Amino acid sequence: MEKYRPKFHFSAEKYIINDPNGLVYYEGEYHLFHQYNIQEEIYWGHAVSRDLIHWKRLANAIAPDEHGQIWSGSAVVDEENHRLAAFFTYCERGTEKQSQGLAFSYDKGRSWEKYEKNPVLTEERKDFRDPKVFRYEDKWVMIVTGGNCVLLYESKDLIHWKQISSFSGTDSDHVGTWECPDLFPLRVQDSEETKWILIISINNGSPAGGTGMKYFIGEFDGISFRPDGEKQEGHWLDYGKDFYAGVSWNNLPDDRRLMIAWADNWQYRDFLPTSPFKGQMSSIRELKLKKRGRKFYLTQIPIEEMCALRKNKQEMHKMKMGAGEEWTLKDCSEALDLELYYPTNKMGASSFGIRAVTGQGKQLEILFSKEERSCTVDRMNTGLNPHENFPGKYKAKVDFEKEYLNLRLILDVSQSELFINDGELVFSNLIFPEEPYQLKLFAEGGDLEIERSAIYELTGDVIN
Repeated sequence: MEKYRPKFHFSAEKYIINDPNGLVYYEGEYHLFHQYNIQEEIYWGHAVSRDLIHWKRLANAIAPDEHGQIWSGSAVVDEENHRLAAFFTYCERGTEKQSQGLAFSYDKGRSWEKYEKNPVLTEERKDFRDPKVFRYEDKWVMIVTGGNCVLLYESKDLIHWKQISSFSGTDSDHVGTWECPDLFPLRVQDSEETKWILIISINNGSPAGGTGMKYFIGEFDGISFRPDGEKQEGHWLDYGKDFYAGVSWNNLPDDRRLMIAWADNWQYRDFLPTSPFKGQMSSIRELKLKKRGRKFYLTQIPIEEMCALRKNKQEMHKMKMGAGEEWTLKDCSEALDLELYYPTNKMGASSFGIRAVTGQGKQLEILFSKEERSCTVDRMNTGLNPHENFPGKYKAKVDFEKEYLNLRLILDVSQSELFINDGELVFSNLIFPEEPYQLKLFAEGGDLEIERSAIYELTGDVIN
């Protein structure tokens, strides 16, 4: 196995991948298309799965043509015509003029016929790209980015489109170019209330630096999206460095909303120390909408199916750490799943957390500060730093008011994903250790009780 290739996060056999595209479920298969850069020609790569865990790579789906490269987009099930329809952005060579194209598949996505009168949508606008199409009542809706805004269109036949509205957020949301939009309804957990979620990726200006993602919560009436709240500004979806271009699946067989993203950052995509592949996807995450008081929270947790990869469980209960103590929790392993539950009324420690340490002294540190009510993920010295923008410390506020502070840390060779308080706060980061990490827990400035810890090894070899 090549150095740094993840065991269970999706990666291509070789060449460069980035944005996930065309996520759709159809006749028993979950489809994952993706941006695939083969010697500077951009295709849609393709993989399918029946369980969201084991993936089979297929032949490239949509190839560039005289209209340009094939950039990001989406896919829907056209039930009336018994086919899949894919929407993508054409990027004209030389000019980077962008328009929206359409292709159909009649054989479950194995082959594609482009619409003979492509492109189906053009605008004299910069950064006009990444169409996400979905069904709303008796029509189709398309949402596309246009610089620092999203544009919404409607159609009855998937071919002829009319603009119906636009949305641009606030000045605080204009820190970079908007890309890869998504718009979907989500029921509030333990409630009959439903809200609409608008998600965008922003190419620059994230809290960790470089690319990041924001979400807005509001209402959609089939014409326009209206965000809730007086400020009407977006919220950051992930406080790590490597979670971008995330979009959700269309046409799922259950009522879940599942998302996957590109685990990378445009600041250093071309400098990653991996070969012959470059780029990997995040874990697949279930999005949930929670409400406390009058405030809504969009949370992310790894899908339940991922538990099938667990083996060799080690579990402990009601442990008490003294000030200054450090415990070794697990010997070296490349792929781990760790769960920890801290009772907040038994936190004498001023700071505590996890260190993933190599024998060479490299480490990934996760530090909770009770005084600052924060979590800091320290990637300054995790292993190989391939670019000047790669090392860093990433910090966000944490809710210490609950009965328990819980976390889940997933490590997979060159990727770390941290989910805090059932996914209310998430940090996603690439890592390049020269050897597997050993996990250690620590407490400083007082005693600390751990209600429960569970750690699992994760099996790999899920990509065929």
